[in-house]
Amino acid sequence: MKLMLDFFWDLFQQGQINNLQTSRLGHLEKEKAQDNKSDSLEARLQDLEQRHEQLKLITLAFWSLLRDHSGLMEADLRKYVEKIDLLDGKQDGKVTAQTEKVECTGCGRTVLGTSNVCAYCGTALRRKNIFSNA
Repeated sequence: MKLMLDFFWDLFQQGQINNLQTSRLGHLEKEKAQDNKSDSLEARLQDLEQRHEQLKLITLAFWSLLRDHSGLMEADLRKYVEKIDLLDGKQDGKVTAQTEKVECTGCGRTVLGTSNVCAYCGTALRRKNIFSNA
């Protein structure tokens, strides 16, 4: 009888061990997914920082060119910035995001122009003008 009880006890314990191992594997998979998401967010942040720096460079070059060849002053620039800021009806220091759509050259599907790559096939999207990457 004791032998049978020991057998059932061993089966029960083995079941508990298997449950814990399965649970541990699930937690490891979740950690790996979170690490991948973290890496993806880091890559996105680096991309945004790069785009921001490019936009600053283009803006400074454009202003220098305009100032040097037109006689405009910084006060004129401020006035135009305020005017452009108010185009969306709010003076908030932001340009309202446009939802321009473009056709992917890889698969021909229509995707948002704010995307860097096609969501369907992964092809890098061509920009219509220098401000499209902003």
